[in-house]
Parts: sequence; C-alpha cells; structure tokens
Amino acid sequence: GDGAESVETPSLPSSSPSALPSRRRQRFDAAMATEPVEKSVLAELAWSGVPEGLRCDVWQMLLGYRPLTLGRRAEALRRKRQEYAELRRNLYEASPALAADTEMQSASDASREESLLLKQIRKDLPRTRLRCAGPAEKLVEDPRILAMMERVLFIWAVRQPASGYVQGLNDVLLPLLLVGLADKATRPVECLGLELLEELGTELVEIEADSYWCLAKILSEIFDHYTHGQPGIQRMVQRLKDVIQRIDGALASHLEEQGVDLLSTAFRWITCLMVREFPVACCLRLWDTLIAESAQSAQGVQGSAGFEALLMYFCACFTAYFSSRLQAMDFEAITLFFQQMPTDAFTESEVEVLLSEAYVLKALFQQAPRHLSNGDSPHAASVR
Repeated sequence: GDGAESVETPSLPSSSPSALPSRRRQRFDAAMATEPVEKSVLAELAWSGVPEGLRCDVWQMLLGYRPLTLGRRAEALRRKRQEYAELRRNLYEASPALAADTEMQSASDASREESLLLKQIRKDLPRTRLRCAGPAEKLVEDPRILAMMERVLFIWAVRQPASGYVQGLNDVLLPLLLVGLADKATRPVECLGLELLEELGTELVEIEADSYWCLAKILSEIFDHYTHGQPGIQRMVQRLKDVIQRIDGALASHLEEQGVDLLSTAFRWITCLMVREFPVACCLRLWDTLIAESAQSAQGVQGSAGFEALLMYFCACFTAYFSSRLQAMDFEAITLFFQQMPTDAFTESEVEVLLSEAYVLKALFQQAPRHLSNGDSPHAASVR
C-alpha cells in the first residue's frame, strides 16, 4: 500500500546555524529576482519558512496582492492603496455609526446595523492578545493600532453583508499587520516597540491598506467559515474529529468517555487560524506554510488547501502531540488545558515537525478519504 514512509515531506531547513540561513536566503533572493517572479517556485520555498525580512513581500506575492512583475508593482500598489483610502472615506469615515450624536431610534436600519457592528468590533479589539515576551506585546494595546484594526474590520464587514463581522477576525488580521510593521521597521516582530509608530508616521496608512487587501484575500478563500452558521468550520471540525479518530483512536475514545467535545476548541483554532494558540514567531512560521500551500493549489482546487485542508491536519497533529497528557486528564482538566494550550515554550522547530506530520496525513487521506471511514488506515499510526 501507500504507507506513510512513501510520502515525501517538503524539506524543512536543518538547524545548522551558520551556513544554512544564508543559503536559503540566497535561494529566496534568486527567486524574487526573476522577472516575473515564478509563483510556484516562491511557494515551494516559502512552504519551508520565509527568512526574516522577506516575509511581507513573499506573503503579498503569494496572496496575489503584490504583482509578480517588477514593472507593474509600484503602480498596482499605489492604485490599491488609493482604492482603500476611498473605501475608508466612504464606508468608515462617512458611516453614521461614527457620528456620536446618531440617535439609535431615528436611525435607519442600515445605520443601526453599522452602529451595532462598530460596537461589537470595539468590544473585541481590546481582547486581542499578542503572545510574545518582547516589547511588541504592548503594541496591540496602542490606540493607533486598535484604530487601524477597527477601520479594516469595519470596512471588510460592511462590504461582506453575507457574513459581516465574526469574533476572531481581529486575530486573523493581527499577523498581517505585524508583518507589515516589521517589514517597514526592518526588524523581527518580537522586537517591535511603541516608538516604531512615531517613526513610521504616514507609512502606517500603507500598512493598513496592504493588510486590508491581504485579509480580504485570505477570507475570500474560506468565506463559508464566516457566513451564517459557519458551515465551513462545521465541516472542518467534523473532518478533524474523523482524522483524530484514525491517527489516535485511544485519545479519541478517552475524549469521548470524558464527554469532551472538540467543537468549541476547534472552532477557536479554525476561526482564528491558530493565532491565539502560539507565540507570535511560531504563528508566523505556520502561516508561511498555510499561505504557500494555498498559493500552490490555487489552480482549480476547491476551498483553500492551506487555510482549510492543511490547517485541519495540522490541528489533528497538534491535538495528538499532547495525547499522553490529555489521556491522563479528566473532563475538567482537559477543558482547562484546551482553553490555554501550553505552547509558550514552543519554537519554530516544533511547528515544523507538526507541519511535516500534517503534510504526510494530507497526502495519505486527501486522495483517499475512504481511509477516514473504514478500518484499514495505511500506517496512519506510524506517522506519530
């Protein structure tokens, strides 16, 4: 059969500290110097992690926002930023929700809805947390950052009446904003401090616009995760349970015996695209692969291969990673454990191991979903 050992995992960088980063960096530089940039080559490189300092450009290219042709780039970005400035004027600044003196009673239905939307966003934003030990933690509490996030989320929700705003979208926006800030500041996300906001000044407007378009692109791929009833997430959670059952029957049985339903935990993981679960460096590393995977299979594949398929397998491997600990716990302990996963000590290497495992599972199950329903899984257990 097609055992796990026959599946080739994309190569992940080995940990030789000196020679390797520069070699990988050279490969990226070469890929980005081709005219136009070959998306498939860039995606393949990015799957194994994007070097510090290149992430913003690489993500934007793979998400189809930053043009692959150098000659078109400056003009296209200028145009999209201009377009966002107009959206901001027409949909946010001109919204009756912003006029403090709007009387809710006399307001039209539309402006009442927008007032409720703004209220909801303003309630959620202060809850946005950045898991990181450095000065960047304070960044997400700064009113200027919160105002940028408020505008982006409000405009996105007003333009998407089918879904509107859903709790957790603030978490999805965060990595895009941070990567944009880190790019302009030319330093890693963990090292970003409040002084940066003074230094950047008007460049913050560009970062806000770029973040909006990249957010819109990611969310357009997983749109039914956020529409009424969130059918996309229901579908993923069901598949996640099936996969855990296949790769770790003992854990699945224990969770069932204890009456633990993965639904609310998995809902958070998938709605927030794992942003709340990891320190920021691990989260960005995970997103490198999710964005690359989506870009690789953008041709004719239904749904997002990265933010849907691969993420679901990643969540399964992430759950199984804690299997022995979870199997020793009762309902209450498991519930608390899932509320705050102990990942503070995680590094990018742990994330890369889980990504390799997720890749293997995807190769085993994606082509042959029958393995999820019958009893003869092809060496699924040997993946762990």
